Amino acid sequence: MNNSKKTSGDIIPAIITIAVGIFAVAYIHSQKKLTLLDASSAGVLGAGFYPFACGVLLIILGVLLLIRGIRQHGTKDYFQMTPEKKQNLKTMLLLALSVALFLAAWRITHQFFICLFIYALIVNLLLKRGWLFTILFAVIITAFVYFLFSKGFSVIF
Repeated sequence: MNNSKKTSGDIIPAIITIAVGIFAVAYIHSQKKLTLLDASSAGVLGAGFYPFACGVLLIILGVLLLIRGIRQHGTKDYFQMTPEKKQNLKTMLLLALSVALFLAAWRITHQFFICLFIYALIVNLLLKRGWLFTILFAVIITAFVYFLFSKGFSVIF
């Protein structure tokens, strides 16, 4: 196998995915507060259960992606910058910036649901969705999060 095949296919994204999953699982095990099962109540999931499950899933999906990358025999080169990749990179960076702005706005204003609604609008606009879909999505996701966490789980934002 030559060097270009090692950096091609889905191998690079697979290695990154596996590394993030391993980091998440290791971090959860290093934190005393992130338990898988809550010690105070029998049968209650702890604060670390969901992040642990996501980390394990990342590892599993990363391994599957690695297997797919090996089977591709280097047919994709992730370092070749095409116009489509440039546009996708631009969109990804704008989405990451919008997450940072959402978190900053929430921290400054202490208005989680207003910030969530605006964030949902921005995300759909960045993904070039239609206005009707964008507005409906923002309303539905904000209402869903409100009723699930504020009313259902009594989480205070």
